[in-house]
Amino acid sequence: MGPVWMDVLTPKQALFFWPVAELLERRGFEILVTARRYEQLNWVLELLPLKAVVLGRFGGESLVGKLSSSTERQRLFLRQLKRATPSAALSSGSIEMARVCFGLQIPHLLASDTPHSPVNKLCVPISAKILTPFAVGVGEWMRWSAPRSIILRYKALDPVAWIKRFSRLEVKAAKPPWKEYALVRVPEYKASYILGRGLAETVEVVEQVAKIFSRVVVLCRYRGEANVLKNRVPSGVTFIASPVLALPYIRGAAVVLSGGGTIAQESSLLGKPTVFFYPGETPAVHRFLQSRGLLWVLRPGHYEKIGRLCEYLTSSRVRRRIELRAERLMSQMEDPATFIERVVSALLS
Repeated sequence: MGPVWMDVLTPKQALFFWPVAELLERRGFEILVTARRYEQLNWVLELLPLKAVVLGRFGGESLVGKLSSSTERQRLFLRQLKRATPSAALSSGSIEMARVCFGLQIPHLLASDTPHSPVNKLCVPISAKILTPFAVGVGEWMRWSAPRSIILRYKALDPVAWIKRFSRLEVKAAKPPWKEYALVRVPEYKASYILGRGLAETVEVVEQVAKIFSRVVVLCRYRGEANVLKNRVPSGVTFIASPVLALPYIRGAAVVLSGGGTIAQESSLLGKPTVFFYPGETPAVHRFLQSRGLLWVLRPGHYEKIGRLCEYLTSSRVRRRIELRAERLMSQMEDPATFIERVVSALLS
């Protein structure tokens, strides 16, 4: 039997597949993890006990660059797989992996909480299984031509997988020296699904929140981003220019304002008052958290409401109510890594 192959493209995917890889190894499966050179991913691969073969690179902001990088990664995958053909493959939407699996007749399992991503137009029709949180309706996957029979839902949100195991990473994680600050996360403005949007929205959010918090901490994504933002926001804002594990920063915050989907989920599940200012359409998992009273969504053009909203969310009564809701929800969720390991094991048995 060949290895189980996983391709990780982002920090979130590395954190999500790390425990899946460990569980499958304990079952006796050989694991092959591939990744790409990417400034947002390199650092987390060094923190995790996840031995990844780095093949290819992130394509940058342009569509031509993304296509060129994707094409090159397929060629590199073919060279790597000459050593051993995988028995199954798992990704969160790796076009390169899905295409190579289709060509080599390897079953590709798509484990994803982002049915809104444009990569699904290519990945979904050639995937053997779709593994997704219960908060995502099957219809969101069926619109990409997925048969209902291949859609399997787990009763959890993806960050549960690494929140439950974070004690193993905590010793390596940077910890903020402050308490009770407003934490702002910049959107993924180089991603294909919101290409070009996010920085202007971040500036507006920081301007509003700085009016009521003496300390505002901004978690950046890319090199040079902090310097660009510093010239456009009030003085005194603290920028974390290098990538870090977000959980310690979320725990120390009074309120989290996130333009990124993963930190918005982490913060909500940890019971922190969370405002979501993602500039695209609100994804299914975030609509679910909003319906549970754990996430507040602000659309562009309504950021002037941030001050009043933060004052409401940080009152002791409301904060305690949010904490209790999060504790209740977390207690009802299963481990998504265990669910995925069972599906892969059943497929290969």
